[in-house]
Amino acid sequence: MPEQQQISKDAKMAMISQFLGFMLDAYDMALVLIMAPILIKVFISPKGSAAWQYIVIVFTYSITMASRPIGSAIFGRYADKIGRQFLLVFTIGGVGLMSLLGGFLPTYAQIGVWSYVVFCTLRLFMGIFFGGEYAVGHTFAIEYAPQKKRGMIGGFIQSGFPLGYVFGSLVFALVSYLTTKETMVAYGWRIVFMSGVIPVFLALYIRKNLHESPEFVKTKALGKIEKSPFLSLFKPPQLFDFLQVFFFMTGLFLTDYSVYGFLPNILTLKGRGFDTTTYSLIYGLALFMAFLGYNFYGWLSDKTGRKILTQWYCGFLVLFGIPVFYVLYHAAIAHNLGMAILGCVMAAMLKLAWGVVPAYLCERFPTRRRAAGVGFGYSSGALLGAWFSVYVWWAHKIPFISAIEKQDMWLSPAVILTIGAAMTFISLLYSPETKNLQLDEVGEKERAFEAAQAETERVALAKAS
Repeated sequence: MPEQQQISKDAKMAMISQFLGFMLDAYDMALVLIMAPILIKVFISPKGSAAWQYIVIVFTYSITMASRPIGSAIFGRYADKIGRQFLLVFTIGGVGLMSLLGGFLPTYAQIGVWSYVVFCTLRLFMGIFFGGEYAVGHTFAIEYAPQKKRGMIGGFIQSGFPLGYVFGSLVFALVSYLTTKETMVAYGWRIVFMSGVIPVFLALYIRKNLHESPEFVKTKALGKIEKSPFLSLFKPPQLFDFLQVFFFMTGLFLTDYSVYGFLPNILTLKGRGFDTTTYSLIYGLALFMAFLGYNFYGWLSDKTGRKILTQWYCGFLVLFGIPVFYVLYHAAIAHNLGMAILGCVMAAMLKLAWGVVPAYLCERFPTRRRAAGVGFGYSSGALLGAWFSVYVWWAHKIPFISAIEKQDMWLSPAVILTIGAAMTFISLLYSPETKNLQLDEVGEKERAFEAAQAETERVALAKAS
């Protein structure tokens, strides 16, 4: 019987719930990057070069990213064992608590270097909750989606991320406009961090009224709940699918955070580029364009297929990554607002492949280990990809690149972006097309493998007897 292709009320609520959760994820992450010039003065010793201080603050962003796999492993495992709905409430509650605590952190002026240690610890726990948020929430929403609209719905919930950056940029621009630089360093940053609590209440209200995922209910009724869904990811043949997803996501993280992590630095050029308020608004415009682009890319993947569309897109990144960063850098040098807006819209075009990720990852793992697979598969890309600031620093030290960009890092992040795009393209060579699969069909190769193993064991036992 053909699957119902209408989006039900429960599906819409699941979409909105995860859109809000992922928007909050990005909102929090954006604040670290957008407020980096402020946070340097709050948590970092004034000793050391300006470039080094910036890298040290961006490193806390990497800590949040790198700790996500922990949360994905923990919460994804339990979501596959006890269900999705309860953990949706738990993870968003943890995010809200961390946001609130962010407004009460001690500063370098108060406790010295320990302020940075405390800040890093908070970022680590925030990453754990966000890792669980992705594992449970994205799986939940896609399991409610009709087969022919999974890409579109996935693009919508993923688009919460750039919109979260937009709101982060706007809130920071508003607070910085209403206060002085001295006030921002004194306590303005606390207000901005604590503002992340607001959308948590709406997300909590929605999630408490959601029903359990229909795919999980079906799997539980059939008695197919696994004892160790997370560990099953590392057993053949699922292991090979996981490794393909790992390289796919690593490449995407390298491309994505080369844009997210270094646009503020390029636009401001340590005070020689655009002022704080102007660059925040430019950055917000670029990310609003990415919000629109994610939705379009997800919808388009339902028409063309996830694999071929993203491979062509990786080719686009290789061709245009460095030129886009070149435009941004020269716009900042010349204080050319029109060129900066053009460059940021072009930068938004370097991020669209993320619109396919929720649907694609859910189509790579069977229901009985989908939350663990989606969450850890997504977050595992951060195990290598999250340290993009270190890779950019390495690229910056290459004599050829250093001679071109000198003290301003604009070419080095573009090089890392290009490497990431190549990784994603290569990983897709080992992936099937997934858009036409029913979710309960995912894992057929694995079931055939297990059946063949069982038959081999049966024959061996028959011969032995």
